Amino acid sequence: MNFMDNFTHRSLITDPYKLTYSYYLSPNFSEQAKSSLDIPILLLLHGFPDDARMWAGAIPTLLPLGYPLFIPDLLGFGGSSKPTDPYRYNYKQQANSLARILDAEGLSNQRRIIPIGHDWGSGTAQRFYLYHPNRCIGLCILSLAYQVPTPSPFSLWTANHETAKQFGYPQWSYWEFFTAPDAPELTRQNLERFWEVNNGNYPSALPEEKGRDIWMREMFCTKNAMREYITNTGRWKDKRVGLKDYPGGEKLKQRFIERLSRDGLEGPVCYYLSLANNTMLEDERELCRPGPNGEDLRRIEVPFLYVGQTGDWVCRTDLMVPAKDKELVPDCEEKVLEAGHWCLYECPDKVAEAISEWLVRRFPVDK
Repeated sequence: MNFMDNFTHRSLITDPYKLTYSYYLSPNFSEQAKSSLDIPILLLLHGFPDDARMWAGAIPTLLPLGYPLFIPDLLGFGGSSKPTDPYRYNYKQQANSLARILDAEGLSNQRRIIPIGHDWGSGTAQRFYLYHPNRCIGLCILSLAYQVPTPSPFSLWTANHETAKQFGYPQWSYWEFFTAPDAPELTRQNLERFWEVNNGNYPSALPEEKGRDIWMREMFCTKNAMREYITNTGRWKDKRVGLKDYPGGEKLKQRFIERLSRDGLEGPVCYYLSLANNTMLEDERELCRPGPNGEDLRRIEVPFLYVGQTGDWVCRTDLMVPAKDKELVPDCEEKVLEAGHWCLYECPDKVAEAISEWLVRRFPVDK
């Protein structure tokens, strides 16, 4: 039995766009949350192309700590709505929807939330804090470093051109596939190869890289590589990569294939289209303006934990530097794990332990 099978599953239709959010509450969530108004509530946010159950491997470590857990399926995934309009995947809209769900659970006007997010869930967690700072007492993000709001439009071509000069590879090359009109159908037709794209293990043959796994760089940061691997064409025709040794890896793969066969990718790719089409530009510009008392609205004023991974070639651990240089994360702690991007599948215990150590030290709970 999956550990989350003991959780309460609920759904709520949120205004103003009438989108359904599916979410899971830890056992005795309401009683636990109401027993003490000081107890922090963990808001666990998954990324692409996952759903709420991405957190299942971390639950056995997190649940005994005594914090109520609230784990939604973000838009496009699981039991939540799957709109195909990129504007619905706007960070501010999703943050506001999550706030409405918390209100429905009796948690309005309470500064108790610690958003904890991975990948696109990290982006959503960051913006939940920025748009609802009065609800949050902490913030933890995995993989994706703090994305400092900017008033400048996003350009995929510019991003790849600049990162190719900075890092030696175009960091966002895979976006060219995910934002292409045929990406959802091609991916759905080749879900086993898509699983391999995300979870492969490909040690470098270059002596100077000392056997380091470079699969993410090969697939995500090499032009056309993801398209060619998924469609079994080009350089990767009739070739298969070995897989990372995940706990329960075969079951994870089968659930992944069944879920995306049913739900498709038309909704999930809208995360990429939303940013590529600059649907959030005006919201970001608002965050770049001084607050009512002249404060910097981009500044994280609560205890902040970043957990990075050595094997993540896209969400690089050095990308926390801009926020630190701008003094936007004054109470920042960083931990780096020997793992790849999908760390909650690869080493859920290590991820949960890193988060737990910080939580218990910074937000002690009397159980």
